[in-house]
Amino acid sequence: MSTMLASIMKKICANNGAMLYDDLLSDFRSGLWDGWYNSDFVDRVLEENESLVTVWMNGQKMVVAKTGVKLCRAKDCNGCMNLHLCKFFLFGDCQYGRGRRGCRFSHNLQTEQNAKVLRKHGLNQLDRSELCILLLQSDNSILPPVCHSYNNGTGMYGRCEDGESCKRMHICEKYLRGPCQCSRAHDFYEPHPLKILQDRGVPTELMASMKTTYSNIENLRITAKAKAPQNGGKVQENNGKRGARNNNWQKRPSVDASATGSGVSRGRREKTEICMYFIKGHCRNGDNCFKEHSKVPYKWEVRDGLNWAALPDNEGIEKDYCNPAKTYSSGVCFDTMTRGCDMVRRLSTVSSVIQPNYILTTSWAWYWEDEYSNWIQYASADGGHNSASISSEELEQKFNQDEKAELEFTAGSQTYTLSFQDMIQTNKRYGTKKIVRRRPVFVSAADAEISRTTKSAPSSQMKSLPSHWNKSQTPEIGYKKIPLQTDANEYCAIERLFKTTMHGFKIIRIERIQNRGLWEVFQWQKDQMKKNNSGKNVAEKQLFHGTDSKHIEAICYNNFDWRICGTHGTAYGKGSYFAKDAKYSHNYTGDSTTRSMFVCRVLVGDYTVGHSSYTRPPSKDGGDTIFYHSCVNNVQNPSIFVVFEKHQIYPEYLITYSDVQSQPSSSYYTTPSYPSTVNRRVVPPTTSTYRPNPVPVTPAYQPQPSVPVTPRYQPQTSTSSYSSSYSYARSSTPQPPKQDNSCVIC
Repeated sequence: MSTMLASIMKKICANNGAMLYDDLLSDFRSGLWDGWYNSDFVDRVLEENESLVTVWMNGQKMVVAKTGVKLCRAKDCNGCMNLHLCKFFLFGDCQYGRGRRGCRFSHNLQTEQNAKVLRKHGLNQLDRSELCILLLQSDNSILPPVCHSYNNGTGMYGRCEDGESCKRMHICEKYLRGPCQCSRAHDFYEPHPLKILQDRGVPTELMASMKTTYSNIENLRITAKAKAPQNGGKVQENNGKRGARNNNWQKRPSVDASATGSGVSRGRREKTEICMYFIKGHCRNGDNCFKEHSKVPYKWEVRDGLNWAALPDNEGIEKDYCNPAKTYSSGVCFDTMTRGCDMVRRLSTVSSVIQPNYILTTSWAWYWEDEYSNWIQYASADGGHNSASISSEELEQKFNQDEKAELEFTAGSQTYTLSFQDMIQTNKRYGTKKIVRRRPVFVSAADAEISRTTKSAPSSQMKSLPSHWNKSQTPEIGYKKIPLQTDANEYCAIERLFKTTMHGFKIIRIERIQNRGLWEVFQWQKDQMKKNNSGKNVAEKQLFHGTDSKHIEAICYNNFDWRICGTHGTAYGKGSYFAKDAKYSHNYTGDSTTRSMFVCRVLVGDYTVGHSSYTRPPSKDGGDTIFYHSCVNNVQNPSIFVVFEKHQIYPEYLITYSDVQSQPSSSYYTTPSYPSTVNRRVVPPTTSTYRPNPVPVTPAYQPQPSVPVTPRYQPQTSTSSYSSSYSYARSSTPQPPKQDNSCVIC
């Protein structure tokens, strides 16, 4: 029985953690004695083992695997029955294991502790990837849970009060159970689900299996709930406390003064924020709401004994307060938040960076005072000053994360630090200090009424821009390059990807390309490819593309077009070429000491080996309707991708970098051989492994250096959360270099 159980468990885990019951029977019947093996025996195995759960999904009987084994989370464990294993090793790769110090967690399934746990639970036959699948759907500490509040109520975030900042998955639960046509998220690559998964360290290689994994988790949850005994009429007590998920009243109040409300009678909660539901039109909690009800997104109040009283000129005070040059209005001092001897406070709606898609949230602007007492908004070039590299929205995001933080930014050639605690900006070179003020953007009562009564944009449009983009810096037409801060997670991720193969180079800056038009077209193309793929996600990669600086503006504005940007290599077809490794793309960045390289999102979809005659990907079935999405140099291990439709590409980042030295140290990195010109000779191998249609024979080739004594560069399989690719000319026999730059990739 135990042997049968172990075999079934291994079979299911190798099939993404679940199998159709009939498929399971068929697979095992073919290898056992018909007289001894039957469905009754399998049913008995399933019934007697809690690790195999029978569920019904879309009218089909399925078997889902689960286990009570978990990853040990104790820092100093003195002995337990869980696995002492690195989570990132389990995912497939641990970057800490490649470092000099190594990873402090085990990367070995066969340690004494791990082997004992696996044997006890009958899991010792599973390899790393199979164990990963099993633990992903069994150990709830590894993956973020689905947000149930998001799946209830109406609107962009349902009843989830945390909105975009929610740490749970905003994905449709009904979609996880089967087909669904609702407006909630049905794509794990949407900005919020993707970010939450990446924050948990889920690599790109596992993204394609997330739908299956979360569907298995949901089916296990529903089955466990159905089998759980009722509480026998008992009511679970909560002592009057709200769950932590909805406990927003404990968060930092949206007030501009430290008003503790010590005079408020015990048992009544201080109202320190304006209710987003009431300002929109209706709050079902009425007078019992924990938040203040107001028709405008602000309310000025003065302390009156034990209570707070509304100030008469609410809109006039707000208008003056929104002007950073003013410090007084109607007797109210904004610096001390007092009127005479009485305390004053300002209630407001939540910041727009926390809830970017709600109406009448508070937009905050950040200003600094120049030597002429003019107040300059960050990221603007008012008063003849250089534009700061950080915007008001980015400052507001960082301020909401940590009100005591100190950050660094640049303006022109100068570098500055900004202290949130002191609200002071300091020039790092000269030490000069400037006052900083944070003030809201003014909204009149008439403006609020218009926002309330105007029909909001469809949710699909609201979701079209990534959540981490600076919305105020995204033009309706054209593009904006947003410099990334060197300490930002976004910057570090691209830097790691670049430096995987680019040793001995210095990154000058990394800029995010914000082009609304190109992004919306890219998302539209992604949806079309998904629909044509029976609703399944298509493969999307983040790839490199080196180019001459003269083509940067055209690419940022109009996307890639090989007919305009230059003559591409034609080894795998006439299209735009992308590389998995930055080192490939480096050879197409020109001869300048300062070079440019794009990191692009590319919908590679289904691909096949390319050919120089292709002007589009070949047909899958020999007909004229179903085609591959892109071409590659090698189907099993592609490092070069060719895309023929520019809508499948979005130029996401631009890296500007330079040579630190002419040659990297040989003890640190072995320089691959590349010809001095963009033309190169390629000697294909003598065997043929692939036969595309209509070309009779396509050799699987490997690029070969033109100088025999120089070591060859062999691209390694990418271990980062992103990937990339590029093009080389090839011929059936070695040819001397040509002079027509036929391999230029821009």
